[in-house]
Parts: sequence; structure tokens; C-alpha cells
Amino acid sequence: MITRVSTGKTGGGRVELARAWPSWLAGIVALGLLVRMAWDGGGYFPPSYLSAGAIALLVLFGILVVRPPHYPLSLPALVGLAGLAGLTGWTALSSGWSPSADGALEAAQRDLAYLGLFGLALVAAGSGRHTRALVWGVLLAITVVCAAGLISRLYPDVLSVPAAQRFPGYRLAYPVGYWNAFGTLSGMGLVLALGLGADPAARALVRGLCAGLAVVFVVALYLSLSRGAWLGVIVGLVVLLALSDRRVSLLSTAGLVALVGGAALLRLRHYPALTTDPRLGAGQLSEGAAYGRQLIGLLLVAVAANLINAAGAAPLRERIPHLAPRLKLRLAAVAGLVLIALAIARAGAVGGFVDRQWTDFLRPSSTQTGTGRLLNAKGSRSDVYRVALGGFAAHPLIGDGAGSFAIRWIRERRVDETLQNAHSLELETLDELGLVGALLLAVFLGSILAAGVRSRVRAGALDATRTAAVTGAVAVWLLDSAVDWDWQMSAVTGLALVLAAALYPHGRWRRRLGGARGSGDAIGLSTCVGEETSAAGRAAPTL
Repeated sequence: MITRVSTGKTGGGRVELARAWPSWLAGIVALGLLVRMAWDGGGYFPPSYLSAGAIALLVLFGILVVRPPHYPLSLPALVGLAGLAGLTGWTALSSGWSPSADGALEAAQRDLAYLGLFGLALVAAGSGRHTRALVWGVLLAITVVCAAGLISRLYPDVLSVPAAQRFPGYRLAYPVGYWNAFGTLSGMGLVLALGLGADPAARALVRGLCAGLAVVFVVALYLSLSRGAWLGVIVGLVVLLALSDRRVSLLSTAGLVALVGGAALLRLRHYPALTTDPRLGAGQLSEGAAYGRQLIGLLLVAVAANLINAAGAAPLRERIPHLAPRLKLRLAAVAGLVLIALAIARAGAVGGFVDRQWTDFLRPSSTQTGTGRLLNAKGSRSDVYRVALGGFAAHPLIGDGAGSFAIRWIRERRVDETLQNAHSLELETLDELGLVGALLLAVFLGSILAAGVRSRVRAGALDATRTAAVTGAVAVWLLDSAVDWDWQMSAVTGLALVLAAALYPHGRWRRRLGGARGSGDAIGLSTCVGEETSAAGRAAPTL
């Protein structure tokens, strides 16, 4: 039987903080490295991820030697680590048959950096007691990166984009250096902020601020002009809604964000110097300042609206269960009929639109630039995927070897584009590492998905609401990595891996609380994962 023993007001809190230093150190180092890599080409180039990986592995090794965890890692976490380690080793081995041995070794070094960051994230989550802090840390890191990108567009005199990152098409990429990766980060932040902002257990001010952040991410996502990121957000929102246990609160918060975010995008269309060409209209500097004032006002509206929404949520939740069942059934029936009618009315137009997009996708061409690219599927993706599948068909078991796609692409392409990657993590793995590599990747990604579902079914370090938010945000990255090469942007993938580490269930944890003799000190062993204690006068679960 578990009882609670008071530990007194002196000593226990300080000792508990002292014992938690490995988790805090691991989290700060991991997030610090990822933010630094965001400003270093997104962590794409070897010098960036090599130094970050070396630091992550050294810190991880030091923590494990000086202060090994007092709890065992759960089986899903071990499976995830084993899958990622196996993929790293197989990638390194493929240098023996790859036509680009140097490229294979670089890919293995990048994977090794991911392994170090993922290990640090598992230590940062600890026994589950620090998982929530880790989630908020990831949201803060994403906010810093995306806010910097937005400031560089609206206020170029305050934060200017380096000449090397000024790409054709005027797609927002700063500071990570790749617009689709920036869009993925914005999408992850949007889903995460929306899920946390809909948490009825959170403070009203926190919920209001999350709604404001969500609007920031909507604008940043739009300016990236990333189609894959928008698809990822759609999938992330579906996952968030499916896993959430507070759908009324989620829908009300999402409605507010959609209204304010939609208004922000409508206003943005009146400033072509911010969306199409910095020389149009009154110019980027003038239009950025004008739109910036409006955006700040809209952010304050979103914060205030969700504050009011949070304040009125409790009475509404109390009344909903008492509504007459027949009334609820009628409302559901009316809503269903309206949706069916709209679907029938739009079926022809939607069907024609889908047919046109599929035709454009199958017809390789140069990718369209400007905001118009968001509503069409033109590009070279179909040809890229054809070449990748051809490589898999040639060597289905072991693949061509890591780093080999660029060589096969030059030999078999049908469009005049120079590419290094297959724009799909799964297809590139099949092409370069064969079924063996694909199986190892499936083990790793499958462990993340299983951890998210398991955490939703059996609450652990995160409750159901936060689990849904984290899983939805990770789903954004999973979808985008399936249609792009964001896997190789270490800053983006690293943040996704740190966030994913929060989903894994944790083993039992042991702790000793110190203090003056006779003050009720106790040694506790708890099998209740992630149980929290109050700020002062800690209560320790004991047997």
C-alpha cells in the first residue's frame, strides 16, 4: 500500500533539485544544441551536426558515468534506441558497397548525432517527473526559431537574412536555411501550442498565451509556402483530435485560432512585399512595419479570447452532461446533414480539383514559385520517387548504399534538376539501405507511434491531453519527412526526437529525500510513474 509521509519544509526541496540535475542538464544541453544548429544551416552540414553530436554523446556518457539513472528504461524506449542504433550501424556498414562511401559515412555520423540527442532527451524526461518541462522547453525552442524568422520578414532592419539564405521564390527559410524545414517547425509549433492551449487543467493565462503563439505559427507557416508542412499540419490536427480527451475545449480553442489566424492571413494578402517580392507595393520595410502592428493586435485578441474561453469552460463542461440526450442527438443529426449537403454540393468541384492535382503530380515539371504553389501539386516529386523505387528494385535487400541516390538520380532523371535526396525518408531508406534499413527504420518510428498510443491509453508522465498535443506535433514531422528531406535537417529532426522522447513510458524510479534528522525524512520506491509533489513540504510516496 502506498502512503504519504511528510518530508518537512527544509532540506527536501533542495535535495530533490540536486538529485534532478542530470535531467535538467540533459534537457538544457539538447535544446541548446538544437537552437544553435537552427542558426547554423539547420544542422544540415557536417561541421554542425558533428560538433553537436560529439557534445551530446560526451554529455550523455558523462551523466551515465557520474549519475546513472535510478530507474530502468521502459521496453518501448529501449526498442526505440535499438532501432535508431541499428539504423546508424547499418548506414555505416553500407559505406562498404555504396558508390559514395564518404556520403554514407556522413549519413552515419548524422544518425549518431540523432542517437546522442535522443538519449539526452530520454534522460531529460527522467522517470517522468520532468517530462512536462521538457515539452514546454521544446515549444519555447520552436517559438524562438520561428519568431526570429518572422521578425526577419517583417522587420528586416532589425534582423536581416544573410545573402546566402535569400533564395528565389521568396519563401521564408531563416534561420534554418530551408523553407520546408521552417514550415515543418512552424507546423509542429502550431499543433503543440493548440493542444496545450486547449488543456482545461492549465492556467487561463497559459492557455491564452498558447493561442497567441498558435497564430504566430500560422503566419510563419504560410510565409514558408511549404505544401508538405500544410499536409503535416492537417495530419497532426487529425491525430490531436482523435487522441484528445477534451474535444469540446480543443474545438473551441481551435475555432478561435482559426478565426484570428484566418484574419491575419487575409490581412497579409494586402502586403505583396511580404509574400511575393520585397520590392512590390510600399516595399518590405514599410509594409512589414504596418503589418507587424496589425499582427500584434491580432495576437492580443487571440490571447484575450482564449482567456475568456478558459474562464467560461468549466461552467460549460458542467452543463453539457445534463443536456437532454434527445437534444444532443438532434444537434448531431443536423450537423451531419449539413456536412453531407455541403459535401454533395462541392463533390464535383473537389473531385475535379483532386484529379487535376494528381495529373500534375504524375507529370514531372519544375516546381511553381509564389503563393500559387500552395494549391497545386506541380513539381518533380513523382520522378524523384520513381528513381528511388528503381534503386530499391535493383537491390531490394541491402540497397545501393547510403549517399547513392544522387548518383542514380543524375543517371535516370527526366527533369533538369540537381537533387541530393529522394524527398522521402522511407523511400530513400528503401533505395539506399534496402529492406534491412527499412525494417530498422520501421522499428524506430513504430516505437514512437506505439508510445504515443500507449501513453494515451495508459496515462503516465503526461496526461491524455498533453499526450495528444505531443503526438500530434510529432505526426507533423513524420508526415513531412515522408514527402521531403527534412530528416537531414538536424535541428528540425532533433526537436522532433526530443519531443517524441516525452511519449515513452518510464520505468520505476527511486529517490531519497534528505533533511534534518527527525524531520520525517523517508526513502521511497514508487511504481506510480511521474507522480508529482507540491512545491514545499514535499510528500513522498512510500511503501
